[in-house]
Amino acid sequence: MPPYQQPPYQQQQQPPYPQQPYQQVPPGQQFPPPFPQQQFPQPFPQQFPPYAPPQQVRRGGVGRGLACAGVALVVLLGVVAGGVGLLHGARQRTPVRGPLSSGGGAWEKVTEGLTAALAAKDEEAFVRPFAAGATKEKQRLVFRNLVRIPWETARWEPGLTMDGQLTVDFVHQVKGVDNFPVTERYGWKVLSAGSGPSPDPLAGPPPGVAEVVTEVGGVKDRQGKDTGFGYYPAPWDAYDELAVRVRDHLVVMSDKGQAAELDRDADVLARAAEDDLAAWREYAPAPTGERRGASGFFVVLEKDRDVYNRLYRGDGKPDDDLEAGVNMPMPAADGSKAGGGGLLVGGSRIVMDTTGSRFTGDEWRDGVTDIGRHEMAHAIVAPLLTTSGGFDGKGGPHDWVSEGFAEYMALRGKDSLARDELNAYLRGVPFDGQLPGDSDEFYAGDADRRTANYTLAGDALRFMASKHGDAKVFAFVAAQYGRPAEYEQQVAEATGQPLAQFRAAWAAHVRASVPVRR
Repeated sequence: MPPYQQPPYQQQQQPPYPQQPYQQVPPGQQFPPPFPQQQFPQPFPQQFPPYAPPQQVRRGGVGRGLACAGVALVVLLGVVAGGVGLLHGARQRTPVRGPLSSGGGAWEKVTEGLTAALAAKDEEAFVRPFAAGATKEKQRLVFRNLVRIPWETARWEPGLTMDGQLTVDFVHQVKGVDNFPVTERYGWKVLSAGSGPSPDPLAGPPPGVAEVVTEVGGVKDRQGKDTGFGYYPAPWDAYDELAVRVRDHLVVMSDKGQAAELDRDADVLARAAEDDLAAWREYAPAPTGERRGASGFFVVLEKDRDVYNRLYRGDGKPDDDLEAGVNMPMPAADGSKAGGGGLLVGGSRIVMDTTGSRFTGDEWRDGVTDIGRHEMAHAIVAPLLTTSGGFDGKGGPHDWVSEGFAEYMALRGKDSLARDELNAYLRGVPFDGQLPGDSDEFYAGDADRRTANYTLAGDALRFMASKHGDAKVFAFVAAQYGRPAEYEQQVAEATGQPLAQFRAAWAAHVRASVPVRR
């Protein structure tokens, strides 16, 4: 793959070939609304087109329905759709019940003990409820990872016993990142006093402990497969030893074996974070109620594609070699603060594949800045979402708006590069004068088409800003996230023109700027 290179502003040269797309995943929904044969978070058919360098897809984003900053959060009421469980942002604490339980109070004491142990940084108290052997030693590693994270809130709460497992919520808020606590959901296999033999007949239960946790993982279905909901595994589960770097508005981490990459990139990503946040502070509309843009970012850097595909996704998703990064909004653990119902996003999780040429090329600083600004733009606006959208892919922000905003933010202050990309990525690609995704699928399976769609989406908002100002763009995007059904009205408010007139003016600008096929 050719390295990501940024041409000097004074040169009108063709930009390098684009990279894999970024993606964004719906909060509370580990798979986006169904397109034919679609698997999360791919917005295109599962049979991916062959990878073709020099026409690979550039930045990536959401699938219709909440992929990036997008759309779809559903709920945790034990609801299961298409084999995928769905979490509800307005989850209510539910007492433990079922044959595995020796009483809700017993498991509540266990989870309260975990909470107290983490707060006190008491490793032995934390691992006490876990069965001797592999389970205990794995949780010892989890504890050592957890103490490296700057927590605002970190507590465990027991849920229901179902299908032979106890669900346990890790309710947590990363300091400086999350607006509200969010939830990772575990499935524990457990034994209670009198419920059966000890998992270790020689050792018996730990002294003074009646309840024993024999296995920790994601919530399993009846076939023993991870259901893919609950945002498990998080990095503290996936890695034996975390390396964590904390900067203003940023918590970034990797496996310890990738600490050199982490140290190299942390400050570049911190500057990208400040770039996006400075623009948001300057141009964004005032927050409404409890909803406000993100003030910080949580980023995981990963070079192993199998691990990348598993983070927050249970047993993992089918590999998409066109995807370079993903942003995953997470619902708030307590959705009651949404006011008037609807979705409340607590924060986002960003994962980046560091094997791409954005990270490995000679111009890696520009490449890391580019992907950082793009994904962080998605994360900034994710808390403004008020609806998860529907499984038909409708009801959330338009794809060109969410992806266009991320592209617009990635290339802020780089107008020359943006023009070069428009010229390079639209050569030979049919252009029908429609906003990308209006006449066909935004996330096209064809690499050239998808690249063009991302580039066009960013250009449409850049054109809006050139005519009406940056504040109009920010207000338009914020309104679209909050009230996606009012799309045409929002375009008119931003531009002073009906949608058709804005679209025609922008299409004329594109045709005047670059050679395009009709």
